[in-house]
Amino acid sequence: MRVYPRYPRREALAAGREEVARSRSSALRLCPDVSCYDAIRSYARFVRLIGTRRTFEFRIKPSPPQERRMEQALEACRFVFNWGLEDRKCLWQYCQVSTTFEDQSSYLKDLKRIHSSLQEAHAHVLQDALKRVDRAYQSFFKRCRSGARPGFPRFKGRSVYSSFTFKEWGNGASFDGKRLLLSKIGRVRIRLHRPIEGEIKTCTVKRRADGWYVLFSVVLQPVWRSIDERDPVGIDVGIQTFAALSTGERVPNPRLLTANANRLRAANRKVHGRAPGSVRRRKAVQHLALEHQRVARARRSFHHCVANSITTRFGPIYVEALRIQALVKNRRLSEAISDASWGLFLRILSSKAESAGSAVVAVEARGTSQECPECGAAAKKRLSDRQHRCTNCGYTADRDVAAARVILGRGLGRPVGEGAGSHRLPAIREPASQTTRRSVTPLGPDKSEVMVGARGIEPPLSCDN
Repeated sequence: MRVYPRYPRREALAAGREEVARSRSSALRLCPDVSCYDAIRSYARFVRLIGTRRTFEFRIKPSPPQERRMEQALEACRFVFNWGLEDRKCLWQYCQVSTTFEDQSSYLKDLKRIHSSLQEAHAHVLQDALKRVDRAYQSFFKRCRSGARPGFPRFKGRSVYSSFTFKEWGNGASFDGKRLLLSKIGRVRIRLHRPIEGEIKTCTVKRRADGWYVLFSVVLQPVWRSIDERDPVGIDVGIQTFAALSTGERVPNPRLLTANANRLRAANRKVHGRAPGSVRRRKAVQHLALEHQRVARARRSFHHCVANSITTRFGPIYVEALRIQALVKNRRLSEAISDASWGLFLRILSSKAESAGSAVVAVEARGTSQECPECGAAAKKRLSDRQHRCTNCGYTADRDVAAARVILGRGLGRPVGEGAGSHRLPAIREPASQTTRRSVTPLGPDKSEVMVGARGIEPPLSCDN
């Protein structure tokens, strides 16, 4: 039975103690006459001050004693996370008082004195566990305000909590020669298969199915370049065809989950055939996790190859502003949509567009497959109709390719219902101006929101020079 310490702090918190101001990320509000290039230039001035964040991942090979100490650090962080969540719930349930990350961090010394096992972990990793509780609550409140499904923060089990973070490089984590020196763990072997660029800010140790990994979050100084004046392209993602380009190219869907279904089923049956709590069941669970990891890595590799092929040839890139969480509620298509993993692909595409000096722009997705790209007339089709045939102008094309051309037209500023037959698609010609490698993703003039890259960093609210 776990014992959580109680502290007489109701009076201190209820006495009018000021809460620390928290920065909330909000989307940039744009006027309808502001183009995506203005937003890119505006963000270029903003990112010059903060740099660009990147993550480098390497595999580490700890010795058995070091691995045991890593497991102890994980267990200590998990305990602090669960204590922080229980502390917040009890304070609000019985005292109607809310607390902060700073207030909870001040009680870590008392926790260490009561639970000696917490002394085996560095102070920063324990503080990061409480910071995760705070971020979980802030995300919960944000979803409540936006009207989304809230999803209250949950307690973490041993198989769920799998990483701990040193929040300051050089204080608890540093390089010692060719090895990684982690406080209270030791000098760990690391496979540096590529050089680390930029300034390291944080170090995260993560446990995966096939071993331990370390993730370095670095800040890169932005490389200033003008917007590429290559051919723009529209992309329509789907299930039968993974991605269709407005140029007529189609990328087939590998359906990796279906291709490996037999192996996954066999591994899953093996888990259910073992006695709970036995060593054989633990080995079967490990084997199942390795199979799922192999499929996930194959999917990510496929996404990287497709995104790299697109960003090296085209720019800017126009995609649909999909609500994937709503699409997966379809029982017939949820497994296929999850297998395709459109959200992961779009994030990778946006990240690679940053490095290529391009932009990934999201346009309104409604009606892209029900409109003719030539004349703009409505062309109603069922999901089983894979060919686009316009009864107004006679244009015939593949359904996905026609939708990609509609997406391209909307991205270039053509109004909905106005095809390319009477109005030639304008060419992208922008004066040479210094901008950043980051990409900007507006959600269309009707929504007037911009997501910068794939991380949602807030640009300045002014787009003037």
